[in-house]
Amino acid sequence: MKTNPKALGSLAAAPSHPMPELEAGLVQAAGMLQEFYAGLEARRVSAAISSPEIEALFADTLGEAGVGVEAALRDAERWLMPHAMTVPHPLYLGLINSSPMAGGIVAESLIAGLNNNSGSWIQGPPFMAAEQEVVRCFRELLGLPEETTGIVLPGGSYASLHGLQLARESRLPQWRKEGARALSGDPRVYVSSASHFSAARSAMALGVADRDVVSLPTLGRGRIDARALAAQLREDTERGALPFALVATLGTTGTGALDRLPELVELCREFGLWLHVDACYGGAAALVQELGPHFEGLAEADSVAVDPHKWFFIPMVAGLLLTRHTELELEVFDIDASYIPTGEYVDSFRRSLTTSRRGSAFAIWMALRAHGLGSVRSTVERNIALTRRLEAKLALEGLRVMPDGELSVACARWEPEGKTPEQLDALQGQFAAAVSESGDAWFGCVRAQGQTWLRFNLVNLYTREEHIDFLAKRLGERLRAWV
Repeated sequence: MKTNPKALGSLAAAPSHPMPELEAGLVQAAGMLQEFYAGLEARRVSAAISSPEIEALFADTLGEAGVGVEAALRDAERWLMPHAMTVPHPLYLGLINSSPMAGGIVAESLIAGLNNNSGSWIQGPPFMAAEQEVVRCFRELLGLPEETTGIVLPGGSYASLHGLQLARESRLPQWRKEGARALSGDPRVYVSSASHFSAARSAMALGVADRDVVSLPTLGRGRIDARALAAQLREDTERGALPFALVATLGTTGTGALDRLPELVELCREFGLWLHVDACYGGAAALVQELGPHFEGLAEADSVAVDPHKWFFIPMVAGLLLTRHTELELEVFDIDASYIPTGEYVDSFRRSLTTSRRGSAFAIWMALRAHGLGSVRSTVERNIALTRRLEAKLALEGLRVMPDGELSVACARWEPEGKTPEQLDALQGQFAAAVSESGDAWFGCVRAQGQTWLRFNLVNLYTREEHIDFLAKRLGERLRAWV
């Protein structure tokens, strides 16, 4: 077949070598980040711009022609840098989003530049090797069995889905092969009222009916009531239901509660449940010697989720699912894809829902290689000590503090006299919003123990005692001004 030279001439020219533009762009971006971190404490924590306003800045900026990296970065300098939430700020105390370590930030550029697909060993060999070392490190840190394997996923929600899909295959194998009609009763998954919402969402994604995702009552700050669980399991079994999985939590998102694993392990053995442990937030507490007893029984879990992008100070998004049922992953997820070359080892795309995968494990590896677990440990211990300091300071300012905090979550309520319970609940949200709008700090609220609480969550490399003291004093001043 002859080629038409005119047709060839109509094609756009291939882009030139990217090095000059890439080099200039990296230098420019590095300068922007350097300025950001140098002025970190002087920045507002929350953005002083409305959603419609920021949307208007970005509207109609994409089209047929580009402006070049340098010009696009100038736009980012005007539209991104001034208006982004200052998550690394010492007084960002909202969701469990951490300030990332320098090693992880630098690694993200390498991951993007090399653009390897870490779905298989052939497509991304160093990324896969780094992932295996990350798995070994976390397996040993958490005291899991030697046969435990793991996979880095896009966050804890994916890890919950992965773990519960393994649970379904392990306890109800006929479901995947023949559908839910093959079951003799209703399949049930057990969570607690304090569990992260991703547990229930994952169960429903697997086909568990909303009514069969059982929310259990809690005790104290939010740990599962084991007696209530036992009674519920007996009742459900007698009715012909099919209990197959329990989601326990080490470090609930709302209040930092820690489930008592040994008693839950025994119930799972008695009733044949798969035990999935959500340690996405609290997994880092395994570094702290005093908190070691909370991890007793974890080795008996069937699957464990940890989010290194939370309290291990890794850039988002990096979740880790660990399981001792290595062969089960292949039974659940393996497929025949002849167009993907394979090698000596079992590839990740054959043992998870993800096919193409970003090399996020390398960011975990590089951050920990650069800074070490000791650096993470000292920061986690400091975060916990500062959280207890904040609780003491808030109590002195007249707030009622939720007792028995062990991790880096503090909950407190402002309860002025003469208000109804409904008015007091609303007041917490109004106060949190007012502080957020000021830019001094950012925190939110949580529903716990039937009430709304101010919630402060510290997962930060840079917070010091003077920041905590400033916050408590400023909150006290604002509260007195409201009275």
